[in-house]
Amino acid sequence: MAKNESSKSKAEIYREERKARIAKAAKKNAKSIEKRSTAAKIAKKAVAIVLAVAIVGGIAWKTIDELGVIEKFATAVTIGDEKISAAKFNYYYSSQYNQMVSQSNYYSQMGYDIGFDTTLPPDEQTTKDADGNDTTWSEVIKDNAVDYAQFVTAYYNEAVKNDYKLSEETQAEIDELIENYREQAASSNYSLNAFLRQNFGPGFNEKAFTEQITMEYLAENYYSDKQSELTDAVTDEAVKAEYDANRKDYDYTDIRYYSFAFTTLKANEGETEAQLKDRQKAENDKVIAEAKAVFDKVTNEETLIAAVKEYKNKDAEKPSDTDYTTFTKNAQYESLVTAISEEGADWAFDAARKAGDKTMITGEKAVYIIVTVNPIYAMNSVDVRHCLIKFDAADENNVTDEEKKAAHKEAKALYDAWLAGDKTEKSFEKMVTENSEDEGSASTGGLYEGIRISDSYVAEFEDWSFDSSRKAGDSGIIETEFGYHIMYFVSDNTDDLDWKNTIKSTMGSESFTEYQETLLAEDGEYKITANDTWTNHAAKDYCDKIRKNNAYSAAYGA
Repeated sequence: MAKNESSKSKAEIYREERKARIAKAAKKNAKSIEKRSTAAKIAKKAVAIVLAVAIVGGIAWKTIDELGVIEKFATAVTIGDEKISAAKFNYYYSSQYNQMVSQSNYYSQMGYDIGFDTTLPPDEQTTKDADGNDTTWSEVIKDNAVDYAQFVTAYYNEAVKNDYKLSEETQAEIDELIENYREQAASSNYSLNAFLRQNFGPGFNEKAFTEQITMEYLAENYYSDKQSELTDAVTDEAVKAEYDANRKDYDYTDIRYYSFAFTTLKANEGETEAQLKDRQKAENDKVIAEAKAVFDKVTNEETLIAAVKEYKNKDAEKPSDTDYTTFTKNAQYESLVTAISEEGADWAFDAARKAGDKTMITGEKAVYIIVTVNPIYAMNSVDVRHCLIKFDAADENNVTDEEKKAAHKEAKALYDAWLAGDKTEKSFEKMVTENSEDEGSASTGGLYEGIRISDSYVAEFEDWSFDSSRKAGDSGIIETEFGYHIMYFVSDNTDDLDWKNTIKSTMGSESFTEYQETLLAEDGEYKITANDTWTNHAAKDYCDKIRKNNAYSAAYGA
């Protein structure tokens, strides 16, 4: 039975409110993350973005003003006191279109279809808006362009107000970006200014482009550093207070349990509701009695396993040695609420729990016998090194025993040779650098620093790395779906606790969300006033350009 509001403790109410705030923060930050990635992708993949709407056969961007003079002075969007020209809005629309193309291609490679056809103009295809109403993709892109214009304007101005400067390294990236565009323009026999006009519309030249990219870099970097600043501002006292008030939201436990499921009966012909209810109760009471008989034999984890085996094999002609119980390692509170009910999770996360404690809980669908294996504990990060020897498999999804044996033989030979030497971390690092097939870590001696149980490594790698008995210098060989890993345990970072990291990050995110909500408020300093005439003009012109390019390609096979 669900708790009513009046029975909830202050801690529970606070936790629910906090979760709601986190959910709200995640939703509000979603657009900002997209905006950040847009700026980063423009910076890092400039040529690829230009090619997304390639210049085909010299087709020009035709508008009501060929030279873009009107577009330089016409205002498409006003952000607070800042006027965004129609020429600049052409750029924002273009960049958001290319962002959508990149996003669609990425998800397509992952096997997902977001419903955006990169071969069609966006005004010829529909989708749903945030309220579930039909709209065109062009409207979505236009709205994204307006939002991105607000983002860049607001964060750029805040950066300037706070005398925020770009590093020499970042400035060098901007210079390199401009040169990438210049080279791409030259390869197509265009001047840079002509190339930029073709891709971002009339009125957009090298000077405007350089200023725009600089603004985006400054806005992006200030955005990131502001997040870090607010996270760093979270005090240790605030973090500890949150942890003490809500430990079960951050700690872990190891339990073993077995569930006796109730069978839901159906009414027999002519049976009344009351009769069915009585028959269901009798059936449930039978299951409860069977569970109690097993429960009485349990004193610890091992006896639970034995008692359940005995129960399952009582009528079997040939007893099975199957372990019918479930062992849940590194379990968190919410996962146990789902698996064994809120009552079971509360019991498991009681601070008074000791190893070997047991309970029997009757839920709506089953009876659970639960034994504590390791009472609640805090997790921390660890550092490990590994050397990967992949399976040399003809079919990586169906590795043969022979292929596994060959990989294991190679891994064991390397491991034995290392064991025969000085067995130091330095010699292990050398062995990894010379032999590991993990391209991501071979150059660093197979080092994975600060990994956490929540990072979702493959189970075997995770189990070895986070074994509670692990200590510095431990080594061994494990098998995963990727091959054999020669492992070396570097350090158990007992002062780098997961709960400290999680709470500090969450509080910092909440602070940043509040900051951004104020900064980008609808009626705030950077409120948006859009001139639909020019924003629609930019969208239509861009879609017309795609139509012309498509027509040219169809006619000339380009």
